[in-house]
Amino acid sequence: MKTTWLSGRGRWGAASAAVLAALFFGLSGTASAGINDTRHNLGSGTGIAGRNQVTDTAEVCVFCHTPHGGSTTAPVPLWNKRLGANGTPAGGGAYTTYASLQTPSLDGAVAAVGGISLACLSCHDGTQAMDNIINSPGSGGLAADGGGPNGQAFTWNVGGTVNTAGALSSGAALIGTDLSNDHPIGIQYCGGGMDNTGAITGCRDQDFNPATTATINGNQVFWIDTGAPGTKQRTDLPLYVRPGETTATGPLVECGSCHDPHVSTGQAGPTGTGRVAGETFLRVSNANSAVCTACHVK
Repeated sequence: MKTTWLSGRGRWGAASAAVLAALFFGLSGTASAGINDTRHNLGSGTGIAGRNQVTDTAEVCVFCHTPHGGSTTAPVPLWNKRLGANGTPAGGGAYTTYASLQTPSLDGAVAAVGGISLACLSCHDGTQAMDNIINSPGSGGLAADGGGPNGQAFTWNVGGTVNTAGALSSGAALIGTDLSNDHPIGIQYCGGGMDNTGAITGCRDQDFNPATTATINGNQVFWIDTGAPGTKQRTDLPLYVRPGETTATGPLVECGSCHDPHVSTGQAGPTGTGRVAGETFLRVSNANSAVCTACHVK
């Protein structure tokens, strides 16, 4: 499945950012303006109180994306941060995964930590600075390794949840490298009769709702409906395919299945009805455990 991302390079303005957001995400003008009002706004400009922020740049998108010179190996297009190899944190070490618990309920094949989840963890595992940026703001700031574990040595606000090097060091956003107490990622989705799609075989679990699949732009894509059945919307829960993956094939559950890094608190869904819970970047509100029961039959 192709995942499209917004990016930023140099000191391009808010108007350019809004245009790119509309092009990449297909969002309305109202919905595309939300990123400034989230904790993913790490720039020095205005935003919500208490967030981590630098004094070096007011740019927002640049901490994750760039329109030029991004990573050529990242699973996310236009990615502006250094990543480790599959299964390896960017700053070194190793991940301990949910599969290490050997729970019998984990009946789908599990891939190494990778894909879109590895991109999320390039900040949230705390092994490298959040200002690790391959293409820094301004001219002449291109660095293939993003500055290494200590990033670009930006100055971070006092009282945030980062250490002096700019890496997450405390708070709920710090997932760390021990993922055994977090929802499994990189796991085959076996809901209903998914093997009937031809995408995977021998993977069928009636404790999960079936996924929806369709061919979009020549690619078979998968998602869990949260709104109009059979119509792919931003508030649906996407499942991800890793090209060339041999350990776990077919649609996989990743960080981005439940979380949308670009939604702001209370942002309206694509139909104007229903809300997403932006404080925790959930794709839909988890009132009545709606996120959980979208997949789990409980």
